[in-house]
Amino acid sequence: MVENQQDHTVDNRIIKTSSLSLRTLRKYNLEWFAAGENADYFSPDFLAVSEDELNAFRTAAKEIQRLAIEAMKMVADQNRWKEASIPEAAIPLVKYSIENELDQQLVGRYDFSGGMDGLPIKFLEFNADTCSLMPETALVQDKHAAQEKRKLKGQPYNFLINGIAKQLERILEKHPNKSNSLLITTLGYEEDWHNADVVAQAASYAGFEEVKSSNMEDIIFSPDEGIYIEKSKDEFRRYDFLYKVVPWEFIAYEEPELLGILDNIIRGGHGVVLNPAYTMLLQSKAIMKFMYELAPDFKYLLKTTFNQHDFPNKKYVRKPVFGRMGENIGFFDGNSTPAYETEGDYGTFPPVYQELAEFNIDEEEHRYQPSIFWTGESSALCFRRQDDLVIDDDAEFVGHIIK
Repeated sequence: MVENQQDHTVDNRIIKTSSLSLRTLRKYNLEWFAAGENADYFSPDFLAVSEDELNAFRTAAKEIQRLAIEAMKMVADQNRWKEASIPEAAIPLVKYSIENELDQQLVGRYDFSGGMDGLPIKFLEFNADTCSLMPETALVQDKHAAQEKRKLKGQPYNFLINGIAKQLERILEKHPNKSNSLLITTLGYEEDWHNADVVAQAASYAGFEEVKSSNMEDIIFSPDEGIYIEKSKDEFRRYDFLYKVVPWEFIAYEEPELLGILDNIIRGGHGVVLNPAYTMLLQSKAIMKFMYELAPDFKYLLKTTFNQHDFPNKKYVRKPVFGRMGENIGFFDGNSTPAYETEGDYGTFPPVYQELAEFNIDEEEHRYQPSIFWTGESSALCFRRQDDLVIDDDAEFVGHIIK
């Protein structure tokens, strides 16, 4: 931890603005992000970020991506699937995906700490499979910046939709015998549909002639024929590409029958599923342990292991290998019991232990977490902040501009 956190405060770069107009959110069907419990989700503040700081975040994401792929290949080569918590039934598909789909990750999000006012950038985790924050980053902060352009005099770094579209174009080119039809599915959560809508918009730019969204329960998965929707009685439409806002680890652990069917579809050449199955391994926080094993002196890495006794000072964060939304996190600051702990649904997964990160803060003790979206390259930057030790679903989204 930083002893003099005030040296890394961001108050001098905060620009106060008016809240984003609810009328604007309604115009773009984004009012959910400011309704009910989300009423205070979007901060009226913007952060001013320098070009040099932006370039440092982009470089960090590129270098972390390179090392993550190297660590993933090491896991496959050494058959260390159990350490990564990859279920045995999923191993053949993940291995196939590494060997054949390495350039087909559509979109992921790297979360960092630091990066401003001289505080070093450190890698926290990779949301490699079903990342969130896409509509906030791609749409909402741009609309907010446009509303406040006289005060801000700058633009966010946001090429997310274009980045996804370019990656979709590359994926289409790799599969010339597939129709340009894309089916998008979620488990039904409204937030997931908003993230899916960003991909749908990008797909229209990328040349997909048909893009349809459907609840997962309404999709027909045929192991020998592919992915279908029943349009009417006895009339079916096949889709050669599927984008799922459904985590691979959920499918692997909770829907093993579906996992087997998708294995047949993908390895049999009957359909392309995005993100590809290898992103389950990148999503596993165990990947950070393997990265640290490969490059313990890599400047962006925090020490990460499978054993809390590797931290004799008892200062670390305990995270489940598969966990989301800041759930089941334990924050240890020198004692055997956590100083702060969150509840959740992921406590049955084995943990990793990660060195405490240093965060930029403000005078109200908010911690700022920067994130870079990855679409084969860095495509967008976003920030969240929170006055707790763990950034979770109660965090605020903070817009930024590049100056």
